[in-house]
Amino acid sequence: MSTRRPPAPDNLPVLRETVPFMTDPLGTACTVREECGPVARLSALGLGEFYTVASPDGFEQVLVEDRDAFRKSEGFRLQFGESVLSTEGEQWEHQREALEEFFYPAKIRSYVDRMVELTERRVDRWTAGERLSLHRAMSDAALENFFGTVFDRPLDPDGDATLRRAASDLNLWFKPTSFLLPNWVPTPARRRFFDAVGTLEDEARRLLRERERAHERGEAGEDLLSTLVELREDRDADLSDREIVDQMLALTFAGHDTTALLLTYALHQLGQHDAVRDRFHGELAAVLGGDRPTLADVRELAVTRRVIDETLRAFPPIHTIPRETARAVTVGGYRLAPDTRTHLSVWALHRDPQHWAAPDEWRPARWRDTSPGEAGFAFAPFGAGPRACLGRRFARLEATLVLATIGRRYRLDPAGGLSLDPMSTLQPADGVPVIVRER
Repeated sequence: MSTRRPPAPDNLPVLRETVPFMTDPLGTACTVREECGPVARLSALGLGEFYTVASPDGFEQVLVEDRDAFRKSEGFRLQFGESVLSTEGEQWEHQREALEEFFYPAKIRSYVDRMVELTERRVDRWTAGERLSLHRAMSDAALENFFGTVFDRPLDPDGDATLRRAASDLNLWFKPTSFLLPNWVPTPARRRFFDAVGTLEDEARRLLRERERAHERGEAGEDLLSTLVELREDRDADLSDREIVDQMLALTFAGHDTTALLLTYALHQLGQHDAVRDRFHGELAAVLGGDRPTLADVRELAVTRRVIDETLRAFPPIHTIPRETARAVTVGGYRLAPDTRTHLSVWALHRDPQHWAAPDEWRPARWRDTSPGEAGFAFAPFGAGPRACLGRRFARLEATLVLATIGRRYRLDPAGGLSLDPMSTLQPADGVPVIVRER
């Protein structure tokens, strides 16, 4: 094992490393990669020493080859409880196996018509010339799609404000102004986070009891909670109430927030790039012929897929993947000490000019002659390895359908620039205002 420690920025005191990490974590990640290489060592107040990794080889090692040397951090357990996003070992394996009973391709494809219907219900409320918050609109659409399909719990398009607010506030645990403070410090963001957890837990328990009563009556549902109840009752799966409730909490966050961000940034970039938007609308006209998108259409929407892939590269909703070293391990020729935070910077990886031409430019055409699979570990918007995002197929399908449903009727003109405010996901700094225009 190597004894070399990863390089660190030259002779910077802790405070001077802390300030840019708090105020510009995305820029700091790229600067550190440029100055120190793909494996680096930093220090920050409240965090102490931590490592950053930003190379395909490093991602492959941490997420696949030596994944037993890295574990989820305490923050994951606090944010996601005993869910598949935070557990380890045998508990994670039996949860993942249970969820895979639901997130298989044929099941996901069965939601196509429902997703289109729910999206149309949302965009039917728009009027030409209206100014709207694109991020809010896409958050509403993604949450309605997720609850209406995965949980079979349709949301009121004019209501359910408490649930909508709670789903949004799950991001606040990792707000930068709180992140560097000890977990016991009750910041306003953390208080809102815990209120959100309580609201969603109450709804999860209500739905769980409802599905259990339906199961006792022999009324088998097809939603996720019904599947988990069936596994527990009929197949003796080792799933506690706490685990099932926490799955709903975690999947609400992971299943709607990341897709909402993907849609927000894709539509904003289409509004900024006239030539790409023309090709996108031309494809929709040719493939859909004015009709609503179907499963058969999805395979023909090549331009739309390239828009999605490029948005995932340029604006990865999960901009960093946090881990902790479970033991000493060598990565990129450097020794990482045990029990130390390690951040895999998806943002810096996706902006490395060694792997991407003009990485700061949004160019869907770069995907014309390649694919995410061919990009390998240089493209990791959903993570990689056994713990890669379970809902990645769901997210891609939903994004395709929502973009097609909106794009066949409207174009959205940005009414301002785009600035970012990264938390646990890549949040925009404002609502991303746009003006709705009929095509």
